[in-house]
Amino acid sequence: MVVKLFGLVSVFFWALATCCFLSGHASSSMHCPSIIVDLYLGEPVSLDVALDDMANSGIVYVGEYHTIPCHHQLHADIMKGLVQRNGISGLAMEMFTWVQQPIVDQWLESDDSVSVLLQKLGSGAWTNLKDYEAVLLMARDLRIPVICLNAPENIVRKVSRKGVDSLSDTERDLLPKDIEPIDPDYARLLNLKLRVHRAFEGKSLKRIIYSQALRDAVMASNIISFMKRHPQSGKSLMVIAGNGHINYGFGVPDRVRRNVETSFRIILPSESGELQLSEAEKQQAIDIDISHKDVKFIGRPIADYLSVFPVRPDNDQTGPEAPNVAKARQTNATDSRR
Repeated sequence: MVVKLFGLVSVFFWALATCCFLSGHASSSMHCPSIIVDLYLGEPVSLDVALDDMANSGIVYVGEYHTIPCHHQLHADIMKGLVQRNGISGLAMEMFTWVQQPIVDQWLESDDSVSVLLQKLGSGAWTNLKDYEAVLLMARDLRIPVICLNAPENIVRKVSRKGVDSLSDTERDLLPKDIEPIDPDYARLLNLKLRVHRAFEGKSLKRIIYSQALRDAVMASNIISFMKRHPQSGKSLMVIAGNGHINYGFGVPDRVRRNVETSFRIILPSESGELQLSEAEKQQAIDIDISHKDVKFIGRPIADYLSVFPVRPDNDQTGPEAPNVAKARQTNATDSRR
């Protein structure tokens, strides 16, 4: 099957009280019906079965395409399920930079709405932060720490446009020292997928791939730091990040694995034609095809579990193959959610 990709141009006291809280939050995934496929067993399983397995892991990575509502519903359903089992030690989120941690911590101690949090974060806020309201409120009400994972946007943008040599000594000191090397297969995958960006057409992707590695390294460093402060808690750390940062175990999971001995699971939601481009994004997008053959070199499943939503046929497609074509969009260092 061929997957069409379109580019983005510029691109976390419980006991009885816990059960009562959960029953009134995070509406059922029946509104976003999906099939959970265990990619190692090669069989569909119920979400409960997948959660039973994930709850015994040190880290649970939950992917997304940032603006798809059903993906945010999946986050809430998974968080609810993990809390009801062994609990979670923390909710780690790509949507916040580590410099925003004090603001998020203050919000967790307040009664303010997510809209107020958005205002306090100012121009550096993730633009669709309201979409994460269910998990943020769950974390606050259950007193679960939220770990701000991402790199400061100004540094990532500077690297993607001018290269790492453009960073000042002060900026370099803010970053992990092990940004490189990047897994060769990961670099090959990024080269394949980043062709969707018209701005990169005919240009070297080296700086863009490095800025992706920078985000991965910063997020991994913050996860490693949290895990070392909370060893053997018996609870899972839940991580929410874009699919591109965790697919195939590349990026963040790989960097964490090198430094922390703990089991992990990855669950990714399918895009299934749900992602809609703005007119500005359409102007900068290139329609490319990536086939099964193109990614066969990776040699392992894209995740432990795949949450497959019903495919929305591409309106531009006609003929019998249209329902089998899903539109997807890679989330990388050029994410425009900020």
